Amino acid sequence: MNLYVSAINEIIEYIECNIGESLPLTDLSTRAGISDFHFNRIFKTVTGITLKQYVLGRKLTKALEQLRNTDKSVIEIAMDLGFDYPEVFSRAFKKQFGLSPTDIRNQKNRINGIKKAAIVERDIINYRGTLALKGNSVFLDAMKLNGVNVKADTNSDTFKQNLKTSTETFILESANNDEFKQEKFYTIVSCGGNDNGEYNVFCGRQPVSDTGMIDFDEYNIPDGWYVDFIYHGDMFDIREVFIDDLYKWIMVKEAEMNPNGIGMLNIYDNNYPEDNKVHILVPIKKPI
Repeated sequence: MNLYVSAINEIIEYIECNIGESLPLTDLSTRAGISDFHFNRIFKTVTGITLKQYVLGRKLTKALEQLRNTDKSVIEIAMDLGFDYPEVFSRAFKKQFGLSPTDIRNQKNRINGIKKAAIVERDIINYRGTLALKGNSVFLDAMKLNGVNVKADTNSDTFKQNLKTSTETFILESANNDEFKQEKFYTIVSCGGNDNGEYNVFCGRQPVSDTGMIDFDEYNIPDGWYVDFIYHGDMFDIREVFIDDLYKWIMVKEAEMNPNGIGMLNIYDNNYPEDNKVHILVPIKKPI
């Protein structure tokens, strides 16, 4: 595991086990063996949120759970979670969730808290003082895939389940079809230029023959230069961190994307999810 990712993963677990403590930056950075300045930068890069925001968010989320599921007083909950003054806790709680602790308990509002960070393993390196993804430029030959198109809406409560069911069904069925090459399978994500949470996802494999497969949709991947990033983990967790990772990489490397219709091309070996390894490729105009 990448050293930066490993260090933050250990700290996330420590925070969870000691959420009732004050958890100051100096204590956590010392535990990680990293200076305060660099620890803050690494934490933000790996998790996408500052340490201060994360610790406070997790404390308030634990408070939210206790307000819903226990009869503890607001003062007891505040003290249990390391707040020295109940009024400081109440102000922070209302700022985070828009309602006071008492309102939450009385109204039973369904408000989501800050989830425990799912640390996604990927290679993060230091580019001239800036932490960013490690990516390799590769030239990809044109490729035809056959598979299924799936409409995905991240605003839907059933987004994950619908997408997972559709793609897994194709992967399992195509694994027993000798018309497909079996070494790899692919997903291509495209948002069509809109930023409304709606995506087109194509899941496919390379056909053995160039003749058409009438039972499946077709997708032609154009040749050209791509940058290849390697991630390990569940694609739904990866999706939530990849966009921020990519934007930072683009700025650091001053890369120019190639608008060829592909948002990201994901390539999986057949032993995924056993090794949870995925190559994420995005099109660029020239190698970097």
